[in-house]
Amino acid sequence: MQRLIFIILLLGTLFGFSQNNTPTYTWRMHLPYNSVRQIIEADQKLFVLSDIGIYEFGLKSGEAEFLTKVNGFSESNVVAMGYSNEYNTLVIAYKSGDIDLLKGNTIINLPGIKRSNIFGSKDIYEIQIHNEYAYLSTAFGIVVVDIKAEEIIDDYQNLGLGGVPIAVNSLAIFNDDIYIGTTEGIKYAPAFDNNVNLKNFSSWETVNQYDSAVNITTFNNKLYFVSDSVLFSNDGNNYVPVELGVKKGYKSLTVCHGKLVVCRFEGIAVINELGDMEEYGEVAMSSAILDFQNNLWFGGFYRGLMKKDESGQISFFTPQGPFASTTYDMEGQGNSLWVTSGGFTPAFAPTYNSYGYYRYEDGNWYNRNTSDPYAGGMTDFTALYVPKDRNETWLGSFGSGLLRLENYMPTQRYTNSNSTLKNSVGTNEVALGMAYDSKNNLWVSNFETDRPLAVMRANGSWNDFNVGTKRLGEMIVDESDQIWMLVPRTSGNGILVAKELQNGSLRTRFLGTSQNGGGLPSNNVKAIVQDKDGEIWVGTESGIAVFYNPGLVFDGGVNADAQQIIIDDGKDIGYLLGSEVVNDIKIDGGNRKWVATNNGAWLIKKDGSEVVLHLTEDNSPLPSNTINCVGIIPNTGEVFFGTTNGIASFRSDATEATDFHDNTLIFPNPVHPDYEGPITITGLPEDATVKIADVAGRVVYELVAVGGTAVWNGLNFDGQKPQTGVYLIFSTNKEDEDSLVSKLLIVR
Repeated sequence: MQRLIFIILLLGTLFGFSQNNTPTYTWRMHLPYNSVRQIIEADQKLFVLSDIGIYEFGLKSGEAEFLTKVNGFSESNVVAMGYSNEYNTLVIAYKSGDIDLLKGNTIINLPGIKRSNIFGSKDIYEIQIHNEYAYLSTAFGIVVVDIKAEEIIDDYQNLGLGGVPIAVNSLAIFNDDIYIGTTEGIKYAPAFDNNVNLKNFSSWETVNQYDSAVNITTFNNKLYFVSDSVLFSNDGNNYVPVELGVKKGYKSLTVCHGKLVVCRFEGIAVINELGDMEEYGEVAMSSAILDFQNNLWFGGFYRGLMKKDESGQISFFTPQGPFASTTYDMEGQGNSLWVTSGGFTPAFAPTYNSYGYYRYEDGNWYNRNTSDPYAGGMTDFTALYVPKDRNETWLGSFGSGLLRLENYMPTQRYTNSNSTLKNSVGTNEVALGMAYDSKNNLWVSNFETDRPLAVMRANGSWNDFNVGTKRLGEMIVDESDQIWMLVPRTSGNGILVAKELQNGSLRTRFLGTSQNGGGLPSNNVKAIVQDKDGEIWVGTESGIAVFYNPGLVFDGGVNADAQQIIIDDGKDIGYLLGSEVVNDIKIDGGNRKWVATNNGAWLIKKDGSEVVLHLTEDNSPLPSNTINCVGIIPNTGEVFFGTTNGIASFRSDATEATDFHDNTLIFPNPVHPDYEGPITITGLPEDATVKIADVAGRVVYELVAVGGTAVWNGLNFDGQKPQTGVYLIFSTNKEDEDSLVSKLLIVR
């Protein structure tokens, strides 16, 4: 059992930080909160379970606070929750079987189920609170948590006929018996009789006809449940259908202040203590409750949290977040980050994902406008391309063509009706890669067509080319206008390089794994990027390789091949990430490489000689080890990770830079006595030299910027904290042509 203190930091107000100046090396979670799966009222607040995470909503303040790994919670993928009013404790269950107890501001972790050797699924379906106990309905039986003692005290497994494993879908305590819903029917047994062995299947009686019982709840001396889409009640003797036994889409049954709130697809109803039912309307909701002021709170799939007061007035609340948790690609632009929701199946078929794309800027998320005439009807957004020095963004898709945005607004959609893009086999226009060359020609990969390389000229006209394969994916254009394209689903090659000649024809070369033929670690290439030195880094299912001489690619030979980097980490000598599936690579302001893999995220030194960081779900707030993509906001250095369980971000220590000072900023400033974090200087020239001195001119520390940012640990050369006073920050560019003196106040 692990205990942590739960602290919610409102970073926008901490020491006056703005969203752009959050402390370096801090994390943030960016989860979608526009769906509602469960609502619990607890002491002037609501706990709301969304698609993945939980947030706390203040009934008086109207503000939300997020319960995430950043705050010390164990995981991100929450599947159920329950609340004990007696012990002021929220019980949280995760997909893995892990459990957290939130008692006031203290988090207690109970990892027993997660660490157990239970064979098969450890899914937790539901949590019911009775006195000091939390009863968990799970895929393998029942688990009992003692909330007061903060421990798992019992479990009941193999309750099926003959002692076979069976899932418990729901449960409740009624008349001192425990009732459980299983595929064999409703089973019940004495809950508190020490002479009854609840671990023995033969101790349980079974009512066979209710073999799909869920939402088991006790209210007004009756047991309520749903079976085969019919609501039933039991007074201890007879099972009686409610609502005339009509089948309906029941979602939840919740007891609230002496009433039973019935949430069903057809609308919300409330049963009072006399058994009378009142309809409240509001169709297609997933969860509903009545609060202490008799306000109805409800929500559903992508409907947000809603409130209907006694006068019938409805108000809406949805916390900031991306529209969905799915991600395919990420690209930074100025102070923004673009994200596409993806994508296609492993067999390269459309998924008809309608979540669109999301853009993050200054703490806010902006989601695709579904009524937009260009973007509104598009599905399966995939590749992102953000050209430098243009107010443009290009979004590819798997079956909806190509979208152009200017100043964040969609301005054109390209399909087979206004371009040379053609329909792919089994779907519409697929665009998996885009890039401009130096002549302002936009090249586009039109996957699975006879002429898959398309180009929109600077004058708006289109051409296309047969390049010897139908399958082209992600692309880049290097400094020599050579087009490097991934060749997905092709066993013999991993990359195609093309260059347009003066006569308008193409010169092409396929690259594979053979020596003198490309030198790739694998032909399953998943990522490609050009760094600030002009080198081309390639991510494959067998690690990373680098084309150090891309200008020689058409000459062939060993010097034109990709090279794998050999590193020695003190334990082993081997190829850089040689055993990792690399899904994405992005370059930060210091020319370092951020790498997304199926085993977490990696930060690689700019020359690949060292792994600087390896971030996983175990040593960081990452919600999953499977990282689909990574993106970096250029002006802030904040790194975003798109995982299978949502998006997280990390304020890194490198930003994009020019050769001169540009809006140089020091934060925090002043440094308060209780601040223990780093001091960050942004807006510096690239790789600037920075010296910190007291007013007498004595240098207390010196460092070199990474890109346009320098991060000082706040200690002097002797490892001590400097005394209270004003300190001068001297910074100069590499050529000593541009210098600046800034001031920093430290208070001890």
